[in-house]
Amino acid sequence: MTRLIRLSLAAVGCLLLLAPLWTPAADTPENPRVKATREKMLPAKLKLDIDKRMLRAIITDDLPAAVKEATSGLALKIEPAPGQGVTLTSSFGPFKGEMTLEEVLNKICEEKSWGWYVNVGPASDQKNGSIFLTTNPKERGYKEGTGPGAKEKPKDEPKTKEKSKEKPKDEPKSTDAEKTAADLLTKAKVQISLKQPDKAKVTLNEIIEKYPDTKSATEAKKLLEKVGK
Repeated sequence: MTRLIRLSLAAVGCLLLLAPLWTPAADTPENPRVKATREKMLPAKLKLDIDKRMLRAIITDDLPAAVKEATSGLALKIEPAPGQGVTLTSSFGPFKGEMTLEEVLNKICEEKSWGWYVNVGPASDQKNGSIFLTTNPKERGYKEGTGPGAKEKPKDEPKTKEKSKEKPKDEPKSTDAEKTAADLLTKAKVQISLKQPDKAKVTLNEIIEKYPDTKSATEAKKLLEKVGK
């Protein structure tokens, strides 16, 4: 009888130890390794002298070495997200002078219409805090559906339900227009941050012409005035 009790207690102890591993990645709070990537590595000013070369060499050698130097030893890990079609043999560059890690990632992804996000997982996971490259251009720093603002959208649902009784067929179109315009506005802002004013103007004009009734079009007009100066 005593032996059975001991075995039962041991089994309960194992379950308690394993419980944290069952927590879904989406519910895992940002831990120190993730914060180090966001707060120290991404804004770090890197001194770069990279000629045009394959992505594999850039993300495994050049960028980790530059980040290590700029952050006094932090180890950067960048890799394609599982199941994505990111090709390591594609060539990018050159990257010269002083740039932040975030600017380099945005520039790489813009060329291929890719995206990137900081992987958030259990603290024991070796890939926790790593940067994953994806084929989703909407992802910039956070996996789609996560990050700041992702939990705020449901608050607007009660208002839209009242309108849906009057014009149920028109709402999906306006919602799609707002989404598309917002995506284009994000693209324009990235182009501005990368000092590509000509490309930004084309993107901003596209928003204003194709989606004039959206909130993004109003902001696009203001940005266009600033870029034009």
